[in-house]
Amino acid sequence: MRLALVALQKELEFEWLESDIDRDTDLIRLYDSKVPVLQYQGKEVCHYFIDEKAIREIVS
Repeated sequence: MRLALVALQKELEFEWLESDIDRDTDLIRLYDSKVPVLQYQGKEVCHYFIDEKAIREIVS
């Protein structure tokens, strides 16, 4: 997912932040079996695989 985000970032010019869920017990409870997961404003956008269409909708 990281590589796909970097590619989209170059094209669409947005910023993103990567977090290690192993350092946050709340995130472990929420997403332990869904890693990697992508959130936007506290809502899950996709997990396991990138949803390019959803990301394009968010940043447009």
